[in-house]
Amino acid sequence: MLQALKPARTGTPYWARNVIYADRSIIVLNKPAGLICQGSDASSENKPRDVDKFNDLLHGAYFLFVFDVHDARYLSRLTDVKDTFALESLPCPVHRLDKATTGTLLLARNSSTARQFSQQFQSRVVEKTYLALVRGGEKSFPTRSGEIRDALEFSDGRVSIGESCGAKFAATDWELIASSPIAPLSLLRLTLHTGLKHQLRIHLAHSLHTPILGDNLYARSSISEKIAKITRLPEKRMFLHAAQLTLSRYRKTGPNKHFRLRVGAPIPKDFLTVCRDAGISLDHIYVDGGLSVDGQHVSDVPDLEGRWLRKSPVSRS
Repeated sequence: MLQALKPARTGTPYWARNVIYADRSIIVLNKPAGLICQGSDASSENKPRDVDKFNDLLHGAYFLFVFDVHDARYLSRLTDVKDTFALESLPCPVHRLDKATTGTLLLARNSSTARQFSQQFQSRVVEKTYLALVRGGEKSFPTRSGEIRDALEFSDGRVSIGESCGAKFAATDWELIASSPIAPLSLLRLTLHTGLKHQLRIHLAHSLHTPILGDNLYARSSISEKIAKITRLPEKRMFLHAAQLTLSRYRKTGPNKHFRLRVGAPIPKDFLTVCRDAGISLDHIYVDGGLSVDGQHVSDVPDLEGRWLRKSPVSRS
């Protein structure tokens, strides 16, 4: 049965090439930068006219995908996944990532499964781990790790730290992984406990005062010349990566039916390049991505008919 979850045809198209894991219930993409995960919420910042058309096509999904309005091929790219994995209908997105964010993006094979996993997100069963390159050296941080619990307010499409009755609770944990020895850049690991719009961007820029590299919306100053001298930054590129999703899954038989499945998305090449230029070391777990079951690395998940669909990581001594 594991063989059936491999792409069904050769010449794998664009979207299907970004699939990193699939099992009998879900498909996980390594989302590229620039892809809009559009909610049906009327307050959403990206609301192209075609949104309502695609709501119908997604057969009850909670969110829908559209590429930039200048790319007329976005519908065919969504169909790529459907055709490659021989789905009866278009896959159903379960959650969203900001347009500029890369990394793990969960699709359900049908609307019933989408509702089940959406409930995990709503009840905060899903663990969401991000990596961010931020503007600030080691001395920018009061400790090696911490918690941010600043509430957020939403007004006219903008997000800010707020204390009014209408402000929403937001919780982010952060940990300093490494800092550049030659430029004011650091790598943070973030745990997102709530999933509010632009939460990580606001918390890092206005609570921790270390904005995400490339976030021109919430940063209050220009990029340091020291950063510009050591690396070339792509235009309109924000260095925030949804590195890992950890979900609750269940075996059909056995005494211990419940287990935790973690899916990790490999870091994009331009993210790696900036880290290397800045002298920031990266753990191979984040470079390669991969699967784990209850903390143990695996290459497939027979209980779910699941398989890792990227090249196996190179062995490291």
